Amino acid sequence: MLPITGLPEIREGDDLGALLARALAPLGPQDGDVLCLSTKVVSKALGLRIAPEERDEAVRAAAVRTVARRLHTRVVTSVVQIPSGPVMAAAGVDSSNAPEGPLLLPEDPDACARALRDQLVSVLGVELGVLLTDTSSRVWRVGVGDIALGASGVSSLQDLRGGTDADGRALTVTVRNLADELAAAADLVKGKASGVPAALVRGVAAATASDVPARQLSRTGPEDWFRRPSLESVWEALGLSAEQEPIARMSPEPARERIDRAVGVASIPRPGQSSPSASSRISTRPDGSTHIVVEAAERSPAALIAAATLAERIRTALGAESLSAPLPEILVEVSVPDSQEDLS
Repeated sequence: MLPITGLPEIREGDDLGALLARALAPLGPQDGDVLCLSTKVVSKALGLRIAPEERDEAVRAAAVRTVARRLHTRVVTSVVQIPSGPVMAAAGVDSSNAPEGPLLLPEDPDACARALRDQLVSVLGVELGVLLTDTSSRVWRVGVGDIALGASGVSSLQDLRGGTDADGRALTVTVRNLADELAAAADLVKGKASGVPAALVRGVAAATASDVPARQLSRTGPEDWFRRPSLESVWEALGLSAEQEPIARMSPEPARERIDRAVGVASIPRPGQSSPSASSRISTRPDGSTHIVVEAAERSPAALIAAATLAERIRTALGAESLSAPLPEILVEVSVPDSQEDLS
């Protein structure tokens, strides 16, 4: 991994390909090398800069769909799918190393990578690959690492199925994401703090043997097993629109806060339905346990059905809240007016 130094601060309208070719020359580019460049540099050259007060609207505009929203202190972070495929926090809108205002991601990073590669191959006379990279976190992993958002001339996916492992066993499912591996390796010698936005990765066998765009690296179509987190999935199943969904906190939340949220979510009627003719109240018993009573508006069959429906919606919403961290035992009962009978 060879850091590329000597690049000036990139401004809107700069000939990025010419500047990169000049900075690459001292490294003696070779066939099979892969240039890994921070996508932010491309955004600067394209002038994809916005005012700080436009950031939230820019995230909404860039979102193909919202996966989740989380509250951290007073800031809401939206995790969304962007037009090129990946799911990213804040649609990749980034303020680091951008003192003049936050930067947007290019809408088609693959096309940007292809244009840069065509120019570099023409100027340098070598067959190299180009990756546009960005920092991202990963599901079920702590911390961040660089991934490939755009690719040209790179074997981004290496299909190893049909081969064998070291013990001779057949490989049936292994497809290596080489582009992300190259991006992460390059990040070891570049970074925001060091002011080195690009690196050349050399010596990786067959890295440029094929041309697979980075768009093919995103599993956000029918194969997406995790379209939404557990809370949002249940809220959606209960009929809430994106605008009606509450925003959970990033940090662990007290049990009572989660119980209150579940009751509030359950009380929102499905689209096209009127508000339930039943109400609920939460109380704490002397032994410290939580008791939720759903009160029917009257003793008619329709009112009892509405109350029972609300009780089941509450139980479902409580179940969603319990998936991340168990809630204490909660009793949900239906209370019938003018009756001593509770329907558990």
